[in-house]
Amino acid sequence: MRLLTQIPILILLLQAGTVMAGPQTGAVTGRVPLPTRPSGPIPVEKYTGTISGKVVAPPPQRAGVWIEGPAITAAKSPPRVVLAQQGYQFAQRLLIVPRGTTVEFPNDDNDYHNIFSLSRTKRFDAGRYKKTERPAPAVTFDKVGLVRLQCEIHDHMKAVVVVVDSPWFGVTDAAGKFKLSGIAAGNYTLRAQLDEKTQWSKPITIRPGNSTVVDFSNPAELP
Repeated sequence: MRLLTQIPILILLLQAGTVMAGPQTGAVTGRVPLPTRPSGPIPVEKYTGTISGKVVAPPPQRAGVWIEGPAITAAKSPPRVVLAQQGYQFAQRLLIVPRGTTVEFPNDDNDYHNIFSLSRTKRFDAGRYKKTERPAPAVTFDKVGLVRLQCEIHDHMKAVVVVVDSPWFGVTDAAGKFKLSGIAAGNYTLRAQLDEKTQWSKPITIRPGNSTVVDFSNPAELP
């Protein structure tokens, strides 16, 4: 009888031990210093005949953030995403994608746009097109690195695509804050990038159930 009465207690202890073990992944949160948003109107008078609508302000600057490690690779089934042109601007100033992602560039304006890149990571020219003329051009980004995007007609339109070989990546908010979660425990390098000249990196350790904090705006945090 004594043995039988102890069995439920043993089961409860085992269940409690399982709960106490916690998740086997962790997170990293922090902040990236972003430049001040430019002010002032865009000189549209030089675009005579190529702008028939309203030119909106460029979207807020953001940085791409991702995790790197010797055994990390992007997912085998990369996504298909959209980076639209709206109000004579790219809808996002920065897009971060895993290697192998295909990006569509729809034109939501009434005038022609032309998206191209001369970057070493990816060179392409989508040609001139309106939103009603043909399907949005699509480009597959199959090499890791930064790709600068421009419009051949409206040179104020600029954006970058950051291509990473990682399943853990994201974009900061407009204040530079970020959070990456679901990261397997281990030692990695945390990277952040704004453009070709502005980037940060720091070795980090991810522990199960914990959140590592990294502030790239604090010089004391940097290696």
